[in-house]
Amino acid sequence: MSYHLSGMAKKRPTKQDKPKYVAVVPVGQTFVKATHEFSTKPEDRVRLAYRLLFTLDDALRTLMKRRGELSMYVLEALDSADFQKMPLVDINLEIKAPEVNMFMPTELYQKIRAAAEKRDVSLNVIVNSAMAQWLAKRGLVEIRPL
Repeated sequence: MSYHLSGMAKKRPTKQDKPKYVAVVPVGQTFVKATHEFSTKPEDRVRLAYRLLFTLDDALRTLMKRRGELSMYVLEALDSADFQKMPLVDINLEIKAPEVNMFMPTELYQKIRAAAEKRDVSLNVIVNSAMAQWLAKRGLVEIRPL
């Protein structure tokens, strides 16, 4: 038996008492779950620190509606990118946004690292290039040759 502040006995909740939750969405919109099921176990994740160009960071943040979506968008962009064929963004042409830390699956990190080594560029170039491609497909930025 537990007691709350007024000293009256309070019944402990059981599994049968567990509340049932519902989602609230705008009329006509279906409830959207994350498209990727990434591992949440710490041993299956790697922390990556990256800095996006301000143009990419601003465009990405216009999409955000809830906390945590930034990582979801970056993971989606990296997961869908063709690292060997995508055009590389010159990250020295523009000021970069502050550093962001993100956890990602080890397998995805290994793909990014292998692509960076093969193309002889930094991980930051690969992340910025993947984000530029992903945002360009959504019409939020343009990719132009130098």
